[in-house]
Amino acid sequence: MMFFLFLSMLVFLRSSADGSIKTAESYWTLKPNVLVVNVDASEDVNMVPLICGEAYEGENITWTRNNEENLEDQGNRIVVTVEAWKGGNFSCFNSEGSYLNHTLVLAQWSFRKFIKNTPEKGYIDCSTNNYGGSFKCKWEWGENRNGHVVHIKATRPHGGSNISCSLDDGGQSITCLDHDYCPYAEEVERINLTIYFRSSFVVESYNTKFYFMDIVRPDVVPISRINKTSVEVKYPHSWNTPSSYFPLMFQVVRCRKREKCDCSKPNLQEILFTQSHQLPVTKGMCVCVRAKDEFCNSSWSDWSQYKCKTRKNGKQRNRVPKLKTL
Repeated sequence: MMFFLFLSMLVFLRSSADGSIKTAESYWTLKPNVLVVNVDASEDVNMVPLICGEAYEGENITWTRNNEENLEDQGNRIVVTVEAWKGGNFSCFNSEGSYLNHTLVLAQWSFRKFIKNTPEKGYIDCSTNNYGGSFKCKWEWGENRNGHVVHIKATRPHGGSNISCSLDDGGQSITCLDHDYCPYAEEVERINLTIYFRSSFVVESYNTKFYFMDIVRPDVVPISRINKTSVEVKYPHSWNTPSSYFPLMFQVVRCRKREKCDCSKPNLQEILFTQSHQLPVTKGMCVCVRAKDEFCNSSWSDWSQYKCKTRKNGKQRNRVPKLKTL
């Protein structure tokens, strides 16, 4: 496997008509076989040292760029020129033409164009439905951008990096699990999440930091009919137990018959409580319920709605008036 191993190699800084040639301090390894070049302007020219592999020292090695262009430089160690945002995939071959290794060189710019920024959620929107250690993050692609995730890094500053993440089907969200997370212990350090998006040979990085209590959002609250005059509000099945240690705050809005019930606009019928609860209802009444963690300023769940149906008598019987007996 090819790595960027020559950070100590001397690269001369010289001027050019198109820009400047930078030293090796502008480059870093994203992951094995992937090198990132920090680019400030479209006229930048960067000298990037590459190696085919320690095992190929002294051999006759040839190189190609993007499997099309044959490079003039030969040998196990070469220096390639990367202009502006024009990265490339550099592959090396032995004297018989057999593939040996490659390095993908990506240019990282300071723009934010691959995914959208929303006013309330930012670039990356992370959430979890309980304190079980897993969370999900999603995003929206920018217009006319055909990109994909090239790398995900999730760590805690001093707690190691025992957090695994995988890309979901569709490529617009990831699911992660903190294997060392304990819901009964105090969460001392935030999770530091960075997602790298690639389009062609350009890469952008997006970062977010959070505690689980910042992103927790319960699932919808179940509402069940108890009898003709009451319904019961319970904790979501996915929420942690016991409820005495993980209490939720419920918000209830009731609309009476013939009222237009808008759950998003609480009215005077609003009720707040923290445990499973039975509510009195009447025919035609609409009940809206949502919940949030009682101990932190996190997000409410989506509204769940229950409407008490009005009984219908069905087809009305034709009543024949009784004849009076004279």
